[in-house]
Formats: sequence, structure tokens, C-alpha cells
Amino acid sequence: MRDLIGYNPRQAVGGSRSGSGPEICLITPRFQPGDASATAPATATVALASPTLLAAGPLNEVRLERDGRILWQQLASSTKPIEGPITWPLEPLQPGESLLLRLRPRGAAGADFATIQLVAAGSADQQRAATLLGSGSSRLALIEANAQTGRSALASELLFAPLQQSSPAVDKLRQEVIAQGCGINLAGP
Repeated sequence: MRDLIGYNPRQAVGGSRSGSGPEICLITPRFQPGDASATAPATATVALASPTLLAAGPLNEVRLERDGRILWQQLASSTKPIEGPITWPLEPLQPGESLLLRLRPRGAAGADFATIQLVAAGSADQQRAATLLGSGSSRLALIEANAQTGRSALASELLFAPLQQSSPAVDKLRQEVIAQGCGINLAGP
């Protein structure tokens, strides 16, 4: 199942795209890398109006911005980094709405961020995703069906969307996906 969902590539932090600087491993949402020759950020089209944000590894800062204005920000303390899934902190995204997700890993300089442009899917895709979440079907079955039909980004969003009741199978898959990060085992041997 993990291979069907796939991996995000690591995203360079700051202006360094040469691979020499720090990188972020964003687990969800799934994104397409930006054009390294231009300054286009990576782009994630999200079907859920309130997507969960999850990076592997500790972060110092997470921001959501529009037009250079910070809409939401979370800062780590000197002793406690930001770790684990972040439930969508803003009003649900409207179809076609776009924001910048900016992530700063632990140890990175204050101005060094990985940037991913979040774009809300169209209304038909958002409605379909909302219907899937509210269908009462097994979450694991929904994730598997979407992954097998090539909708790995939606499968990833469904995997990390909040559950009303805990599911051991979904929890296990979440742990496996988090442990594999961006294609390397973060949990060790």
C-alpha cells in the first residue's frame, strides 16, 4: 500500500536548490516539484478543503501566507520543536484558492524556508473528496481504492485526514508512511 501512495521528493530550504542546504520531507500533502531554473515553488493541489499538514522531522516554524501576508504561523520553542500532523488551522479552502505553505526545519536560519504552493482543487474534486470522507466506508478501503487508481495525492490526504474513531489499520499505515518519510526509513533499521 505504501508504494501505491508514493513519496514526496525532499524540498530544498531557502534559496539553495543545489542540494547542499537543508531539506524538508513533507509527507502530506503530496506535491509536484517546482522548476529549479525558475523561482516557481513546488505545487500541491489539495482535494480536501481542510488538508492535514505533516512533515517528517522536527520543524522550527510553519506558516501559511497569501500575497506576502502571514495568515497563520506556528513557532517552536527553544526546547520543543513542531512535530507530527497539523490539523488545518484556517477556514476551509475554497475551490481554486491558493496559499503558500512555508516550512523551516529545526536548525535552519530564520529566513530559510521550503515553500510549497497549496492550490485547492475545483469544486467537483472538493465535493468528491468530502463525499468520500463522509461516506461511512472503511477509510483504509478508500485510501487503497484511490491509490490503486492513480490518485495517490488524494489517498495521502485521506490517510492523514482526522478520523472520528481510531482505526488500528489506518494508524499502522500512517506509522509506516511516516517512518518511510520521503523514501528513506526514518525509524532506523
